[in-house]
Amino acid sequence: MIILFNQRIDLVLILAVVLVGVSVLYSLTMLVLSRRTPRQERAARPTPVGVDPARAVSDVVFVIPCLNEERVLRGSLDRLVSLEHPRLHVLVVDDGSDDGTAEIAASYPDARVHLLRRRAPEARQGKGEALNAAIRHIRSGAVARGTVSKDVVVCVVDADGRLEPHVLDEVLPLFADQQLGAVQIGVRINNRDTNLLARMQDVEFVLYTEVFQRGRRHLGSVCLGGNGQFVRLSALYGLGPSPWSRSLSEDLDLGVRLLLDGWSTEFNHRTAVHQQGLVDVGRWIRQRARWFQGHLQSWTLVPWVLRNLAGTRRVDLLYHLTSPFLLLVTSFLSLAFFFWILAVGLDVALGSAVFSPWWLSAYLIAFGPALLFGVVYWRNEREHGQRLWHAVLLMHLYVAYALLWYAAGWRATVRSLTGRTSWAKTDRTADDQVPEAAGTGSGR
Repeated sequence: MIILFNQRIDLVLILAVVLVGVSVLYSLTMLVLSRRTPRQERAARPTPVGVDPARAVSDVVFVIPCLNEERVLRGSLDRLVSLEHPRLHVLVVDDGSDDGTAEIAASYPDARVHLLRRRAPEARQGKGEALNAAIRHIRSGAVARGTVSKDVVVCVVDADGRLEPHVLDEVLPLFADQQLGAVQIGVRINNRDTNLLARMQDVEFVLYTEVFQRGRRHLGSVCLGGNGQFVRLSALYGLGPSPWSRSLSEDLDLGVRLLLDGWSTEFNHRTAVHQQGLVDVGRWIRQRARWFQGHLQSWTLVPWVLRNLAGTRRVDLLYHLTSPFLLLVTSFLSLAFFFWILAVGLDVALGSAVFSPWWLSAYLIAFGPALLFGVVYWRNEREHGQRLWHAVLLMHLYVAYALLWYAAGWRATVRSLTGRTSWAKTDRTADDQVPEAAGTGSGR
């Protein structure tokens, strides 16, 4: 019995090591791909003389889902209406706010700003339902009249989101490709210079977009985020009356279903949306647990991915959709690694430690990939005065920060197993307390 038990433990350890190895290999592969220019971009045809590619899109509708956003909404409206496009509209969806959100939108002195008020019991059913209500409102002609849906682009932006001034010039020309369903842009954290936790979130978003999203451009599997996603209106209509699901990660769900419906998705790294980062660990864990739980809910898409997609796109999305399982498994290995470090530290303190090459190997396994990614982050921040040594230090701290995902993951797993799917809205900081977006994009 003991021998059988030990064999099972060995098998579990081997499986865990293999899974971690696959994760590291995948990350390094995406890093290499992200540094290359995709074939479709290299083969892009030049724009005909005298044709403005940005005008290939007749209307741009910015949709802002709001629940108690009076602290940041007015500033967001000011920035959106300052963007240059001949047919620009802003739709504020007040999802049952009990503060001054609706009043700010209703009294805004620009006719391009529209307000859709949702009241109980329809209100507060999740971000996806608020967005679905927005699409139905747009379809009724209440926002943009006399337009063809394939020439209309909807941009979802959070109330604290700050799009860079050149965002439309970067994104809209891509929709000249009639097969393109959606474009995701980079994400940066506004308050990254004021708080270490916010800085870690900025590192996280830059690495996700600059490495993994840019890598997915080669695989045809770019995913969407909840902020700064541009979607062709006809692509949304093709998904039915409710294109967004009730999933806690409705953005991930939407991106995958667009791919399943035959549309392509793209990522633009030359511009970004800037948003507030959380400065409280407890709120961070609650937010990421919601994201993780939504990722778990997206497992229902796996059979459709297997049936409708092929090649690298299928492989990448299968890995992405099942990655929460990998994180939970890795948490046990990380715990064992932590106890090993404690044991080594105790031996060093007692003077009984004997140097082993495994120490260097363990360091490279734990920090090596992060240090390579740190070069990517440094290239994005060096124009703001960041030194390479600072980026190296940050990446050591980032490895510790990433461990917080284990707490969020297990919290989400418990919530899923107990049938809890509600979530609390993330509170904002007053708009004038957050530094202005630098406007440099998520990468060059």
